[in-house]
Amino acid sequence: MTNRLETKYENLSSIFRLKGHDYQKQFCHLYAHRLAEMTRLLTPLAQKKWGSKEPIKKLCELRGEQDVHCILIGTIFKHQAHKPSILRDISEENQLAPQPPRQNYSDPEDKIVLEDELQRVRLQGELNGQLLATGVVCAALGGTDSDGFFNVEDILFYESGPQKPLTPIKRSRLLVLASGLDQLQAHKFVEALNLFQYWLAGSLGNNKEAGSMVRLIVAGNSVRASAMAHVPTLQVARTQANANDTVQAVSQLDQWFASWARSLPVDIMPGAYDPANFMLPQQPFHKCMFPQAAQLATFQAVTNPYSCRLDEALVVGTSGQNVSDLLRSTSLDSAMEALRCTLTWGHVAPTAPDTLACYPYIDSDPFILRECPHVYYAGNCESFATELHEGAEGKRTRLVCVPSFSKTQSVAVVDLDTLDCRMVNFSVDAE
Repeated sequence: MTNRLETKYENLSSIFRLKGHDYQKQFCHLYAHRLAEMTRLLTPLAQKKWGSKEPIKKLCELRGEQDVHCILIGTIFKHQAHKPSILRDISEENQLAPQPPRQNYSDPEDKIVLEDELQRVRLQGELNGQLLATGVVCAALGGTDSDGFFNVEDILFYESGPQKPLTPIKRSRLLVLASGLDQLQAHKFVEALNLFQYWLAGSLGNNKEAGSMVRLIVAGNSVRASAMAHVPTLQVARTQANANDTVQAVSQLDQWFASWARSLPVDIMPGAYDPANFMLPQQPFHKCMFPQAAQLATFQAVTNPYSCRLDEALVVGTSGQNVSDLLRSTSLDSAMEALRCTLTWGHVAPTAPDTLACYPYIDSDPFILRECPHVYYAGNCESFATELHEGAEGKRTRLVCVPSFSKTQSVAVVDLDTLDCRMVNFSVDAE
């Protein structure tokens, strides 16, 4: 049996646990709390960057005056002609054949608007609107003109708050990140799953490496990794067969998770296509879904997004919905760029609730990054990618795009001491 390193563990995801289930509220409360808190956080940063002589004004204080030079703090809204609209889809004036949904609805003609509690103003100048998203709160330095625009000279984001420094302890502590197990299709890569299990247990001649693994996080889409194809049919048998397949897949996952949890602590997050609630934050799987694994103290089902602290390292991540939604609504090139933007903006899911479903909070916004993480990941990406992001005041964050296991048979491994990251591939076809 491999001797394991032990780390102090703290689950910080209580802010993502829903206290109630009231879906009758409007989303304006969430935007109001986001703006209020981010304004409080951005105000001292704006004064430090641009000087206290630049006044911070509300939009209503501009009163249509020209040549007013000031700082505005507000929420970005992108007016996008191609954004999905249920009202447009059902309008009687437009009874045409439905158009196929666009994979990306960003356009150079998108209009960028900054709004606060009372008013809004069009932005132009030093900003790339195609790389911004609705819901991002920022501070903008600039001035008004005769056409009613606010000409932006510089822009400031929160950049995810302060960060506690890591104390190097000169020993390797490895965090393993996996996602997209897609158990419904696991017959195509069961050998890779077996290799992964042997590797976790230290049975591949990697006893020392396995002893350094302190935790495994599975970032969603464990049961299913893609939307179920809906075939028009009058037969109930097909629907019943799909349900039976899902139950069988969950049962097989229970066996995998129980085996892995005997080697090291395992955290399981729900994903976009798992049998879990659809809206963010997704709540943990019920323990009755995994009866074997749930008996082990080293196994736990957690929320999506998920936040925890391992010794001094703050680890934050999602199952990837925030990144995939950003790629649809912006011209960002890659999942890595989208992940980096959410860190820079200081918000895990800025496009929620506009184009990403989330719970209608009325008294807080739990997705604000109030403390800068040391490891920040997104699951279910097309391929592995990693970068070390260096922010202001010496902040260092390891960004990880965790590859979908069903597509790549790969996982990501992060050293919590050095923040180094690498991919480990278990494909039997790999050279």
